Amino acid sequence: MADKKDYLENLEIFEDFFDFSVDISDSTGRIHVPSHLVRANQLFTRLTVTSMSIIHLCPDNRIWGSSSQFWDFISVATLARNLIENYHAFFYIGVENVTTDERSFRLDLFNYHLINEKYRLYKEGGSSEEILKDFEEKLPIAKEGLKTHPFFIHLSREKAKKILTGGESMILSQKEISARVPFNTYEFFSLYRLFSDQTHSTSYAFFSKNNERGRGAENDEEVHYLAMTLDFCTKYLSAAILDMTKLFPSCVEKVNKTKLQVIREKFNSYIS
Repeated sequence: MADKKDYLENLEIFEDFFDFSVDISDSTGRIHVPSHLVRANQLFTRLTVTSMSIIHLCPDNRIWGSSSQFWDFISVATLARNLIENYHAFFYIGVENVTTDERSFRLDLFNYHLINEKYRLYKEGGSSEEILKDFEEKLPIAKEGLKTHPFFIHLSREKAKKILTGGESMILSQKEISARVPFNTYEFFSLYRLFSDQTHSTSYAFFSKNNERGRGAENDEEVHYLAMTLDFCTKYLSAAILDMTKLFPSCVEKVNKTKLQVIREKFNSYIS
């Protein structure tokens, strides 16, 4: 079981990598790139912001100079789950080597899902008929665009049916993407389930809470779970950073090469 020393070491590494990810994000702004790289850059920025929030919640972090000793694994686990899904979307749209047709279809599906989600949100929120009409005109056009897209015929009947309902934003599941990323994800299934239980407040998330656990107090379990989560998040953050140096090679000239090498070495320890 990880102890306080492990926790502090993992936190320091995650803080350093986060700081570097900010440099990467700053160096890739305002660059004219294909649309799928625009989306990848947006997702990397989102991943960086999530990393910042995780650090903010961690006791003894150096960035915020906080003296707080409130140990909140549940909230960190929720953000960790978000960070993993964020990286998966980033890999899915920007990193994975797919055909031009599939890349185009993935982007069109993102757009179709976006329109569907906005329509459902505004409809459930009681928006005016005028606002809803705009979505009702766009939706069948976007849907037809997917059905007539050259890549659509490569989907299974079941997958195609689910996609056309507007409820799917990607053609791959989290499990399928995890199997495609170029690093070891052997612990993905168990930790993603653990984080999901915390996120959705299942019985697993609160049945074990007592006078010591789940109240913000420091104890061996909270320290262990936070140390483990930080290490897991570092793997995905380092992967995203290295991916960005490949997607936007010009940014390498603007960042600290020594720090980048440290990140490479750490990432290699995850894939060996």
